Amino acid sequence: MNKYLSKRQMEIGLVVLASIFLIALVYYTVTNVYLPAKETKDQTAAQFASERDVLFSLQKQLANRDVNETVTSAPLQKVVPVIPLEDALLIRLDRAEVKSDSRIEEINFSKEVFDIELLPENVQNLETVLMEVTLAADTYKQVDTFIYEIEEMIRLINVETIQFEATAEKTEEESDIGEMKVVISFHAYFRPDLVNLQNEAPKVDAPPPAMKFDPTTINKLTGTERAE
Repeated sequence: MNKYLSKRQMEIGLVVLASIFLIALVYYTVTNVYLPAKETKDQTAAQFASERDVLFSLQKQLANRDVNETVTSAPLQKVVPVIPLEDALLIRLDRAEVKSDSRIEEINFSKEVFDIELLPENVQNLETVLMEVTLAADTYKQVDTFIYEIEEMIRLINVETIQFEATAEKTEEESDIGEMKVVISFHAYFRPDLVNLQNEAPKVDAPPPAMKFDPTTINKLTGTERAE
C-alpha cells in the first residue's frame, strides 16, 4: 500500500511539476516574446500612421502650391547675407550698448576671407566681417548682457575673443576701481559670391534722419525738399 501511494504521489508530483513548468513557459513566452513583439508592432504601426499623415500633408501642400510662386532667398539671408551689412551690425551694437547699460568707446571693422579648407560642401566663397569693440562697463553682468544681445541676432555671429584690460588694484573696501575696459571680437559671415541675390538682401531698419536736410545729389535729382 505504501509503495502504491508513493508511486501515486510521484505521478501527482510529476503532473504538478509539469503543470508549473508549462505555466512558467507560457508566462515567459507571453511576457518576454508576445507582449514585446506586440508593443513593437503597435509602435511601428503608430509611427507608420504618423509618417503617412505627414506625407499626405506634404503632398497636399505640394498640390496646392502655385507653380508660378517665386522662391526667395530672403529668409536665408537673415542668417548669412550676401553683402556685409555693417549698418545692421552697428544698429545691433548700439542696441546692445543700451540694453547692457555699458559704453562703447571704439568700433573697428575689417573683412577676412574664410579658410577655404574649412568651407562646407557647395560653398565656394565665404567672408567675415570682423568687429572689434572696445567696451567700458562697471560689472561683468553688463559685459555678459552686451554679448548676449549680439548673439541674439538671427544673423550668424561668432564671438572670437574677449580681452579684459587690467584695472587698478582695490586697496580699501570703500575705494572705487573705476570702469573695466573689454575688447570683444565678433565674426559675422556673408557670401559675396552670390552676386545675383544681392537684390534680396535684408534691408537695414535704420531710424529716420531726425528732420535733417541731406544735401546730396540724389535728393536734388528726386526733388526732395528741405526738412523744416
